[in-house]
Amino acid sequence: MIRIITEKLWLFLALAPLPFLILVTGTGLDINQLLSREVLILVILYPMLEETIFRGIIQPAISTRIVGKTFLFSHANILTSIIFSLAHLISHETVWAMAVFIPSLAFGLLKDRYKTLLAPTALHCYYNAGYFLVAV
Repeated sequence: MIRIITEKLWLFLALAPLPFLILVTGTGLDINQLLSREVLILVILYPMLEETIFRGIIQPAISTRIVGKTFLFSHANILTSIIFSLAHLISHETVWAMAVFIPSLAFGLLKDRYKTLLAPTALHCYYNAGYFLVAV
């Protein structure tokens, strides 16, 4: 039963951004752009760094001080996602920085559920790849 729920959660989180990606579909990228150093940094390095900081350090630190859960999401996940969104104000317009709140909740949910950074990091890389494939 747990395995079925786990597989459904992964499937849901993998498919969840598709409507958004379809709405923001741009001209796409050619293969040279896709393999560029900048794209690899944005799709692999940044998610690894962000997940290490936010889900590996901040969320566990908050969860030791604030215990509780609202529906699916822990209070630590919600607070970490707010901080994650605010941190994106440095490099994104306000509306885009606030839009990362929802994916951040998904990353935090995976961290809470699986107790590893691998799951949220993999999903974060996947989401960034999808965004850059259609929005750039």
